[in-house]
Amino acid sequence: MSERQKRQQVLELLQQMLMSPQDFSYRWDIGYEELAAICGISKSTTYHWLAGQASRRTAGRPYQRILAMTDFLLSNAERIHPLLERWHIGE
Repeated sequence: MSERQKRQQVLELLQQMLMSPQDFSYRWDIGYEELAAICGISKSTTYHWLAGQASRRTAGRPYQRILAMTDFLLSNAERIHPLLERWHIGE
C-alpha cells in the first residue's frame, strides 16, 4: 500500500470516529467543565449536552469527532506520549 493510500485510509477512518459527550463523560469520569475545555466551547453548552432530557442538546459531529480523537489519545497514552513529546519539542 502506498503512503498516499495509507493517508487516505486514515482520513476515511477519521470521518467515522464519533463519540457522544455522554459516553465520553462516563468512560473518563469527567464533567461538563472538562468537556468544555476539551472541545473549546462554553461550559453552558456542555452542561446542556449532559443535562437531563428536558434541556439536553445534541453535540454536533465536529465535537463528537474531537471527543473520539481525545478518547483514542487517552486510551493509547502510554504509546503516544513519547511521540507527543517529540512533536512538541519540534515546534
